[in-house]
Amino acid sequence: MKAGSRLKVFRVVDVPLEEVSGICLRRGPDGELALVAIGDRVAVAAWFVQPTDDMASLDWHIADVADLEGTHLPEDDPDVEAVCADGSVRVVLLRETPPRAELIDPLARVVIASIELEIPGDGDLARAWADPAGSRGEGAALLPGGHLLVAKEKDPSAFIEFGPAGAEPVGLVRGGGLPQGTAWEIEPGDYRYVALAVWWPDKALRKACADFSDLEVGPDGHLYVLSDKSSSIARLPDLEAPGGEVTALATWRLGDLDGKPEGLAFTPNGRAMVALDTRRARHNLLLFEPPIAAG
Repeated sequence: MKAGSRLKVFRVVDVPLEEVSGICLRRGPDGELALVAIGDRVAVAAWFVQPTDDMASLDWHIADVADLEGTHLPEDDPDVEAVCADGSVRVVLLRETPPRAELIDPLARVVIASIELEIPGDGDLARAWADPAGSRGEGAALLPGGHLLVAKEKDPSAFIEFGPAGAEPVGLVRGGGLPQGTAWEIEPGDYRYVALAVWWPDKALRKACADFSDLEVGPDGHLYVLSDKSSSIARLPDLEAPGGEVTALATWRLGDLDGKPEGLAFTPNGRAMVALDTRRARHNLLLFEPPIAAG
């Protein structure tokens, strides 16, 4: 593993949300891009199209996601900790408490699928997941076959693949994420997903990333994890089924930031974009250089 080098802030951008808890880059079927942001203070999403490496001018759009048809999200304190987007217009919101995900169509203003996330059994991970005061999902990535990869924040930190009971885990190898422009493969309805595979950070990854705050697949096809406590980013190797221990291929330090780093995405050329959880709706999205995830 490469020794962690420090990234430098390239540009500071305003996201019109307080307490940004997650961001993601949506890649459409014709190559169009959109950066999506969600906050956990109120159930509101913000996005703009065609993010570039200079981020010189932004035209943000705002949408309330608390009054969607079929949603379980409250208007205040929705506890949404991550957002993912597939290649259609659909967005997945990951809620920490209770642990569930909602696949929404923000244009039709409807919830397409509502997914409960469970870890059966009485092992340490199952007990930690069931603890009302415990830490659960803070980051997520969409997998083929309608499966969902979730980063459990801490106590303990882990990467967990969720899917229908009895399904085989698919894992995530480099380039094996959801193909650009494709829809996440799940039919409308209510679902109960269970843990199909678990990957544990090894000692070196735990040292580099004391917790997990977000996940994102970079333009290079690698999976990356963001750490709030360590203010760092790590590039991960293939997460091969059925699970096991995972280390970091490389790590980068972000330094002292004016807010908690809670969201991770990448520009088309591989520059890291990190969203900050702050009480103000400005100076809360940072672009870093050099590019670390170039395709």
